[in-house]
Amino acid sequence: MMQPLLPLLLLGLLRPFTAGCPLTQQCESTDGDIYRYQAKTLNDSRTVNFSDYRGTSVLFINVATY
Repeated sequence: MMQPLLPLLLLGLLRPFTAGCPLTQQCESTDGDIYRYQAKTLNDSRTVNFSDYRGTSVLFINVATY
């Protein structure tokens, strides 16, 4: 029973050493409205201008990971 848990316990001991690493990101200013921006489609085939959707309801879902 203890054998499968040993790797997990060892990984848990490494966590305090990585907790002090700062995770920062420098971002550009986001002044203005969303209509100034654009995004690539998932397959990178075209660019979508958010200004095309002015006057309509749009739901943005952020699924970013690091």
